[in-house]
Amino acid sequence: MTDFPADVEAHCRGLAVQHRWSPEMEAAFRASVAWYRALDESSEPRQYFEYVDREGLVDVGARWLWEAVVVNDETVAIRQIEVGSSGVVQCYWWRRLEDVASGLTDQALDVSEPGVTSVSRSVFYSLWKIGLSAPR
Repeated sequence: MTDFPADVEAHCRGLAVQHRWSPEMEAAFRASVAWYRALDESSEPRQYFEYVDREGLVDVGARWLWEAVVVNDETVAIRQIEVGSSGVVQCYWWRRLEDVASGLTDQALDVSEPGVTSVSRSVFYSLWKIGLSAPR
């Protein structure tokens, strides 16, 4: 058992059942949740980035925003917002690493990639509040 809040426990257990994870896979997922939680609760400086799909690689007009920290010289997303071209906003972080639609990226961000731009904390959190209040 972990010291996760009840909603996080229930979400982890639900994913394990849905995906038919082995006990080892469920333990590895929970370890990932704990790692992202530690990063989120750390005092590491935050950086904020955005990518807009202008070419239709996934969904023309869709946006991805990240709150990130640097870990071992890599920029690691600890919170992610996805805004689909339909306007639906989804939020991912340690409390909800994934769902049936998507999930927090597990790859380091390449902030030098064309199209990735810095955004302010206020821009990020204005959308974050919208996503957290959206029905699931």
